[in-house]
Amino acid sequence: MRDYLLTLLSVGLAALALYFLTVSEGTSGLLSALTLIFIWGIAAISLNLINGQLGILSLGHHGFMLIGGYVTALLMLPARERRPFRTRLLSDWARNHLDLDKWLRGLGLDALANSIDAKFIIALFIAGLAAALLGIIVGAPSLRLKGDYLAIVTFGFGEIIRLLPNAPEVAAFTNGPLGIKGIPGNAGNIWWTFLALLLVLWFFSRLKFSSYGRAFEGIREDEIAAEAMGVNLAYHKILAFTISAFFAGVSGGLYASYLQSVDTQTFNFFVTFFLLVAISLGGLGSITGALLGTAIVVLVRVYGGFLEQPNPAWVGYLSGAVLMLAAFAFSAYIRKARRLRPVIEPKHFIFGAVGAVLLVITIAFFKQPWMQQTVQFFGMRKMLLAVILILIMIYRREGVMGRAEFSWKLIFGPREDIPTDEQRKQDAWLSNPDLNPGLKEDGDDDASA
Repeated sequence: MRDYLLTLLSVGLAALALYFLTVSEGTSGLLSALTLIFIWGIAAISLNLINGQLGILSLGHHGFMLIGGYVTALLMLPARERRPFRTRLLSDWARNHLDLDKWLRGLGLDALANSIDAKFIIALFIAGLAAALLGIIVGAPSLRLKGDYLAIVTFGFGEIIRLLPNAPEVAAFTNGPLGIKGIPGNAGNIWWTFLALLLVLWFFSRLKFSSYGRAFEGIREDEIAAEAMGVNLAYHKILAFTISAFFAGVSGGLYASYLQSVDTQTFNFFVTFFLLVAISLGGLGSITGALLGTAIVVLVRVYGGFLEQPNPAWVGYLSGAVLMLAAFAFSAYIRKARRLRPVIEPKHFIFGAVGAVLLVITIAFFKQPWMQQTVQFFGMRKMLLAVILILIMIYRREGVMGRAEFSWKLIFGPREDIPTDEQRKQDAWLSNPDLNPGLKEDGDDDASA
């Protein structure tokens, strides 16, 4: 009961904080960052189901997000945006029939047709179903493979899906390389993404601790043992792939609505790369870890623009020194936390040596003209995320959270290694003196006292 109350209180406080941010001035940048965290968090959690909980490396998540984005765009596109001079490649059939408003009015659901919010929910659901259907089509044949072969196949399918809208046969529905613009920006309202994330967190937490979630984890640990215990490998793999694709489609629809446009470059492979960094950083198999990693990745992308701005050369040298010294300190901290000996291996001194050299060069030649020349480093944010991923893979492969989830027990107790009263009742040997001799001894001691 305590945990439920604390969770409801936290959600209420988060909603209250969002309300104050929406009514305050000068918070548009922070609201935009939070909206992206919520949208990408949904995508990361859905990818974590495959890569973390099921233990299968999938590299085609951006393809399912693209399907969701295009389906939402086509269904929600206003009539004025369907005119030939705005979307020249759309066919007459697509312009006239792929209209959710006409569908609802044709069914006599005028009340839903008049509500932009209701249409948006229906469009997101249909987008998720379209992505899930494609997930079944892609997953059924490809999940027979394992390891690197499966990763290559999923990456290939993802790229095929991404480039498919440019094909002449499909351009009549997707507007080709021009993309689709003028999508209603429902997801620009942060409340949509916040509520969607809460729903996703609830669903995946229930799924993880259900019999299906335990089957997924069993497959991850040992497929042969899981099959011997009666787990249908093919069924559970395709089920996980379908669920993951569904929510990827929903996140793609939210992202397309947030941008109010969609094209083949909106969901390229870098989207999957950022999601992989997020779930690896937060912890493979952890729902809250995936959300934490997403927050870090989005904040680096949104607020890391200064890394790519024109700066004096000494800024680049100093940044490199700080990064190398931070890597050196991080490796030492991890080995000390794990009680490994030696705390610092000889190879780790490379980070420290490079960082120290760059720092000395920066200080010694700071006033030199070549140090004051303005230079611009493009792609530094992506490079920073790549370095973070490399460090995580080397020193803490399980990520920040590992496979654990955030729990109020971590803050208020009790410790999870101490059985609760309910667990003692369920385990007969803990509560039955005939089965647990230790209870008899304790009882004897109490009687003698």
